Amino acid sequence: MSWSEARRLRRLSVVLSCVVSTVSLAQEATVDAGSPPVEAAPVVEAAPVPSDSAEGWGDFAGAAAPKIFEGRLYGYIDSYFENTFGAPTGLLDAAGRPAYNEGGWEWDVLNLHVMAQGSIYGKYRYFVNMVARSAGAMGTDQFVRIRNAWVEAPLFGSALQVRVGKTYRRFGLYNEILDAVPTFIGIEPPELFDADHLMLTRTTNAMVHGSFSFPKVTLSYSVNVGNDERIDKAFPIGGDLRMDYSGILLAGTSFYWSGGPAQSAQGVGDGPPTGGVATWMKQDNYFVTGAFAQLNYKRLQVQAEYWYAGHDAQRDPAAVAQLAAGKLTSWQLQRYFVDGDPNNGPTSAAVKYAVQTFYVRAGYQIALTEEATLTPYVQFDWYSNPEIIAKKSLGGDNEAGRGDGGRFIKLTAGGVFRPVPQVALKLDYSTHIYDVSKQIALEHEVRASLSYLWEVQQ
Repeated sequence: MSWSEARRLRRLSVVLSCVVSTVSLAQEATVDAGSPPVEAAPVVEAAPVPSDSAEGWGDFAGAAAPKIFEGRLYGYIDSYFENTFGAPTGLLDAAGRPAYNEGGWEWDVLNLHVMAQGSIYGKYRYFVNMVARSAGAMGTDQFVRIRNAWVEAPLFGSALQVRVGKTYRRFGLYNEILDAVPTFIGIEPPELFDADHLMLTRTTNAMVHGSFSFPKVTLSYSVNVGNDERIDKAFPIGGDLRMDYSGILLAGTSFYWSGGPAQSAQGVGDGPPTGGVATWMKQDNYFVTGAFAQLNYKRLQVQAEYWYAGHDAQRDPAAVAQLAAGKLTSWQLQRYFVDGDPNNGPTSAAVKYAVQTFYVRAGYQIALTEEATLTPYVQFDWYSNPEIIAKKSLGGDNEAGRGDGGRFIKLTAGGVFRPVPQVALKLDYSTHIYDVSKQIALEHEVRASLSYLWEVQQ
């Protein structure tokens, strides 16, 4: 089955978001030019569904005669397994070689989503996304949390729409579709949106967006503002601009600025930050910018993104002093403490630094039967953040914080098997490559994910 055949299933992919977004316009040439964008529309690598299936699921805008009131309830569940074969600590052993932990495995219901959306006359919409992460881990059952809750109204057709509440911001290829795990290639998110070292907050409070269609080309934009991590009168603002050429090539750019001083909602000891500000910062004024592109050519999909975050921050000396309990590497001790000795106190409170990441992901779809598909994929990730440590409880990421300079390279190979469009079994293998005291250290991981989509039929 070709990518063009898979496009006929796009409306089914909307099950994991709300209404047609700029992401869907970028990935599918068959979306009506006048249809408003929706929260997420990831690529569905699956065979065409029968005519009595849930085609158009979640896409109220596509209905010829929309009901006055309409609503749907749907979601997905994702069971996740990971085994790590030894992880470098960032320290050296007695022989002067990189030391390693023993590694281990975990098995969890990593994602459990319940989503509801509705519309009035197919125009005025709402969306609620409730999630319970780590629902399968013993002793760590989580309360159900509201990931998204917003309402939206068109002001000038598809050219100008306003959304308010708690919404994912338009940013790059993945921010709006990460809750659609069954529908895209790969298991783990791009490092930009890894929950342990986010470059910015995923959600905001208000967004104005729209799209303009021309022959073969659709231009989409969005501007968003919100509370985010702001302090006092700061005015955080973000934006996104993208171009879709016939569903074959998508290219664009996004930006974010804290709009003044920002502060993490987490403190040292509360775990990783929920945005771009480190937990030991008194305040941080930062911006993020970059570019992305996606190519859909027949059965081949290729994605690439690069992001840069510039930080101008003030550390909190009392918070930095607590980092000494985190088994810092020799490189980190020199960065945070005078002469590398915690007893001498923290180094200068003022710090400027940059966080950068780049990845390229490619997958090729193979039709096995009329419905079943197999999509092998490969991925290359690079990430660099000098202002990070390993220990998660202190605000680290247990990943980049193990290497000198907060850097690593990650190589991944895997595959997605779909016996039917609504079910996805993913397997992959990754190798992290670190620089530890000018020596190469490797970490190997094997992951598996079994996820499926569901809907409460009306």
